[in-house]
Amino acid sequence: MRPRPLDQPPASAARFTRCPSPDEVVRGVERVAAARPDLCRLSVIGSSRSHRPLHLLSIGHGTRSVLVVAGAHPDESIGGASILALAEHLAEGGEPALRDTVWHLLPCLDPDGARLNRQGPPPGSMTEQYRGYFRPAVAEQPEWAPSVPGAEPMPETRALLDVIAEHRPRVQISLHSTDVGGTYAQLTRHAPGFAPAFAASAQAAGLPVETGALDAWRWASAGPGIYLLPPPGTPERPTAFPENAHRSTWLAPHAHGGMTAIVEVPGWASTRLADPAAHPDADDASARAADLLRGLSAELDTHLAPARDALPPADSDAASAALHAGLDATLRVCGPLADSWDPRHPAFTPMPGLTQAHAASLELFARRIALRASAMLLHLLDRSLRAGVTRTQTSHEAVERLLARRCGDYAASFAVRPVPVAAQVGHHVRCALALAETSAAV
Repeated sequence: MRPRPLDQPPASAARFTRCPSPDEVVRGVERVAAARPDLCRLSVIGSSRSHRPLHLLSIGHGTRSVLVVAGAHPDESIGGASILALAEHLAEGGEPALRDTVWHLLPCLDPDGARLNRQGPPPGSMTEQYRGYFRPAVAEQPEWAPSVPGAEPMPETRALLDVIAEHRPRVQISLHSTDVGGTYAQLTRHAPGFAPAFAASAQAAGLPVETGALDAWRWASAGPGIYLLPPPGTPERPTAFPENAHRSTWLAPHAHGGMTAIVEVPGWASTRLADPAAHPDADDASARAADLLRGLSAELDTHLAPARDALPPADSDAASAALHAGLDATLRVCGPLADSWDPRHPAFTPMPGLTQAHAASLELFARRIALRASAMLLHLLDRSLRAGVTRTQTSHEAVERLLARRCGDYAASFAVRPVPVAAQVGHHVRCALALAETSAAV
């Protein structure tokens, strides 16, 4: 059975003009559950490291389960809006999605991290988006932590794995977003028929389809923007990254015959990530990206050194500890990642078949990683100023200017355009419905 061409946005997606806060997401799923007690059950499946409840909204009745997870990365807040839109669509009678199917919706997998990120109206500029920014170290990301050697077990991870073991979802759909680029999906197993539905949805949302995603560089293609996990033992991520998809929570549904799909949507669209043409000089493109990342990292070091002593100590509170860990982990990966891209360096990892989209992805990662580090440094300086540490004022102003310049350079280089929140949400919801339908047909 082929999925319906889901090229029309659910009405529930159209109302979103901004991403809801974590508390607003919880109140939203509570309202959905209260409005349809015949169809919906709201439960608490565990708690976060800071003892915040992890909610699960279950909608429908049947023998088959679908699990949708939002907020695995706390800087990707669009997932909360998408979960609410999907919940409202299903509760309003979104058949055939409910046919013999229970949808389990996890509104926010990392509520602690989500509260460390910017809340409020949609950013009018990329600089606004990166104010009050937090991205945890990989060892503190619930989906990835099991794959990082030596990482402490996370209660959020345990809660997710328990849900998968109890409900045995035919498909787990993890809703993600990027700052700049296009849309793409990573699948741990083939989903026949999903590619045309994905393409139709991307077109309806006005999203470029990303054909050169660095996250899926070595994954096989099942159609434009659709990537399939390679076999165990095959390199699947840049060698500088500590995580491994085969040891992540993405593989947990396989124990019960299921699969996982990761759906990415961009906040700022760029067609550079969609150009499949061969690059005329792969080594030059790789070397340029390596030099860019090294240069951006070195520049940030000149701002970090004088500010270090004025930052809130990492052991002062949980938020400061998380921000320090995120900043330090981001900085640590810069050198090894640049070396792995550089044909002049012994650690170079060859990248055969480099396309224009791949070259753009290398530049994008260089800018994104350095920008994340800059933003978390500014976040720490913000906290110092609020605590009355006035000697941070000079560093704060300098890093604020640095962040604005880097965001401007990033936006200009990729000729970005903002993607309306409703378009991002609509694409997430349509893809979730299509994945549920294709997995039912397998």
